[in-house]
Amino acid sequence: MKDALIVLGMGGPAGVATIRPFLYNLFSDREIINFHIGDIPQKLIARIIASKRSKKIAPEYLKMGFNGVSPQNVYTKELVQKIPKLYQEKTGTNLDIFSGMCYFHPFIKEAAENIAKSEYNKLTVLPLFPHYSTTTTGACFSKLNKFINLIAPKVRQISTIPYWYENKKYNGCIIKRIKIAAETLGTNIENCFILFSAHSLPEKAVNNGDPYVSHIETHAKLLAEIGGFNKWKISYQSKVGPVKWVGPSTIDTLNELKTAGINNIIVVPIAFISDHIETLIELDEMLLPSIKRSGLQIIRAQSLNADDDFAESITSVILEKNL
Repeated sequence: MKDALIVLGMGGPAGVATIRPFLYNLFSDREIINFHIGDIPQKLIARIIASKRSKKIAPEYLKMGFNGVSPQNVYTKELVQKIPKLYQEKTGTNLDIFSGMCYFHPFIKEAAENIAKSEYNKLTVLPLFPHYSTTTTGACFSKLNKFINLIAPKVRQISTIPYWYENKKYNGCIIKRIKIAAETLGTNIENCFILFSAHSLPEKAVNNGDPYVSHIETHAKLLAEIGGFNKWKISYQSKVGPVKWVGPSTIDTLNELKTAGINNIIVVPIAFISDHIETLIELDEMLLPSIKRSGLQIIRAQSLNADDDFAESITSVILEKNL
């Protein structure tokens, strides 16, 4: 009997025309973004936000090179296509893979319905987020649980992976790219300052027990230990809205490093496994150029996207859970 894997994520637009419905689905989800005004009023506000914001970010999606399709969609599809062969080589068992997204096709409901069409020995649930947060992995698990009665009769064993930032092969992938960045700068890694930039989170979530920031801090310390980095710091990017978010912000930190004359900066997008607006636009086009204009050297460590070594590390994550 075959095994199955369902990868979970937020999802992304399938083109410029779908940016608006994607954003509407996101901002109308009261489990993640609750305006505390009731369901119908929130949906009305979500519609307004989606309409305005989709017009603003449409050029950014086009600029990223996939005709308006979210790069995450492209890389996720490429990544999961590589895993079955690796899994079969390691276990001798065939693996079917399903993608389930929170806010756009293929939705988690669609993935659950497809899983229920066959029978499997093991089903592994893997969120595409190395660190756990109630706003990402928690949201995915919550939506999947609504369809667990559909899946459970078809699967002998279900294993969930809430986070996987500690995986040795995964961290090896990150260290490899940090060292490549140092080589590109033309200096030794000992001369570099490593800035781990993570997606920020409202402070309220952390105060309510969300472990995300703790995971980021532990992960950064682990990477610094593995790589032998003595000069490093954590910052946070991608704040949205008026509420207080976790800091320090990446832009403020970069300005501090510039003022201090810190050279050979490597920005590591520690919370992002693949390129998207946060890396290709926010970091590459909005934040890093000001440092370069000051005469200092700065580079971003490349994202893992769908690279072969990353596919191998994801396979390792799955096997660690099931062996």
